[in-house]
Amino acid sequence: MLNWNTRHIDNRVIHEVFVAETSEKSLRQSIEACTDKAIASLKTNIQDDSLYLLFEWNQNLATLNIFVTDSSKTKDSLESVCCNFSSLAIELARENEDQRNNYTDTIKFWLHDYLSTCTAFFSYSLVAIFHSSTRQNTELL
Repeated sequence: MLNWNTRHIDNRVIHEVFVAETSEKSLRQSIEACTDKAIASLKTNIQDDSLYLLFEWNQNLATLNIFVTDSSKTKDSLESVCCNFSSLAIELARENEDQRNNYTDTIKFWLHDYLSTCTAFFSYSLVAIFHSSTRQNTELL
């Protein structure tokens, strides 16, 4: 069970959780829980111009941010989800670039795998996308 914190910054709401575990099973479950949290807020987050459910992975900080955004990827939803993997960030800092990239691929795979069976997500006409660098370099999930 994750302990969520809610922060209000500049008229935005960030649902944030900190995860200290580093086992693959715990990480995957946490990522799925974060995805569920983001999907649960879709009803209130989707605007007329919303197109994407965007997953942003920062491999240096080991954070996953989830937003609803428009076609230009510049107008984000008022609510977002942020999952901070503090212990994983320390582990990834010790790895070489190839190993960090492999971990990014693992995160992307877990998200794809989960979303492909998430019936709650299928209720919405959003496209799931992922990036680990910039919003101009997104990939379909």
